[in-house]
Amino acid sequence: MKKSIIALTLMAILPLGREILAQDTLATLKNKITPYGFFRTAAVFDSRESKAGSEDLFYFVPMDLSYNLEGQEIYSNPSIKSYAITTRLGLDVSGYQYGSMKVDGKIETDFYLMNGSTASLRLRHAYVNVFWDSVGYMENKFSIKAGQSWHPMAADQPYCVNVETGAPFTPFNWSPQLMFDFTLHGGVTLSAGALYPMQFLPTGPQGESEKYVKYGLIPELYAGISYADKYFQVKAGADFISLRPRIRTLDHNYSVDLPYDEGSRVKDRINMISPFVYFQYSEGPFKINAKSVFAQGGDHMRMMGGYALYDWRDPFQYMYTPLRSSVSFISFSVGTKLQFMCMGGYMRSLGTQHNLPVDGNDHCLPSSIYYSSFGSKNIAQMFRATPTLAYNAGKLTVALEYNNTSVQYGDIYKLDGYARPLEDLHWVMNHRVMAVLRFSL
Repeated sequence: MKKSIIALTLMAILPLGREILAQDTLATLKNKITPYGFFRTAAVFDSRESKAGSEDLFYFVPMDLSYNLEGQEIYSNPSIKSYAITTRLGLDVSGYQYGSMKVDGKIETDFYLMNGSTASLRLRHAYVNVFWDSVGYMENKFSIKAGQSWHPMAADQPYCVNVETGAPFTPFNWSPQLMFDFTLHGGVTLSAGALYPMQFLPTGPQGESEKYVKYGLIPELYAGISYADKYFQVKAGADFISLRPRIRTLDHNYSVDLPYDEGSRVKDRINMISPFVYFQYSEGPFKINAKSVFAQGGDHMRMMGGYALYDWRDPFQYMYTPLRSSVSFISFSVGTKLQFMCMGGYMRSLGTQHNLPVDGNDHCLPSSIYYSSFGSKNIAQMFRATPTLAYNAGKLTVALEYNNTSVQYGDIYKLDGYARPLEDLHWVMNHRVMAVLRFSL
């Protein structure tokens, strides 16, 4: 009797098992892996020493004027360089579906990480995107992205060929994240999510570090709304980051009035919000876009900024205030085979939100300001123009770009009570010429 029951059960289960296996096999066969990437090499001329990342490739600003005892200007040294480390490899994975749920993903690397004189692979993007095309009774789309990808404020970049793609006049950052997008019928998308700094770090008393978020226990947050149709794209959103510059005291005081020991727990924290708006129009070979950010801090997104310490009377809770700035760009591209592009960027320092302690001359202490390591605390304003001419022959692109970056510096020891450089203002300019050869896979 038992043998008959087992036999009947197997007869019933096996066809179902074959059907499930067949569905799984079909789902696997639908997977599509698409390799992509490009070989890219470039040669660069700079008229002046500058602050730049990775062998002077990721360009920021020209160095401020500095003279030696002989009256010679130290940083007025032209330079040339050539590289191929931005060569890129990636895989797009798509086509997997389980019921109404679809899954795609990406992994992308380049050779931008320098180990001495050796270029090593660096992880750029690695994420899984789970989405549903129809939610509810409308043609809504809901997606969940998990992994490392572009920061939502950095995803839309100006038209140019330089490595920094417009930074520091636009956010530049990719981070581990969990992002939710809900696209309503009609082209409106609501976005929200949490991010964690890894390769692009905030600054503080210990330099650039992820520890300010790690021990703060509050992830970086983003919320935004966008609209897109055939020709237009409009976005607005805000980034929120909460930092703990200290988690413990770094010195000791055994006085009777306020005794404390090194390593005592503290309550330091600073919260910063950076809203932005973005606009894009494209029709045929003509494209134009623009972005504007009111940045509080913003150094973790490769913008010129940070924050300052303004009250240290309580050793268990220092008080901080964000450095604010206005950051914008506008760019356009026209043509297909022969392509002309141009970007214009502008940044202005707006000072701190809270006034800082000053000396008898109404000057604040520069050492109490924590600023992006790729900038300088005495930047008043700066602009950049990058006209670019490119010839596209199928997968081969040859481009020539001129970059004029001009910075207005002030005396770093004469910053006012809001950390603004207002005295001894002067302009410093760098001329950069870049030739690029790119061959796509």
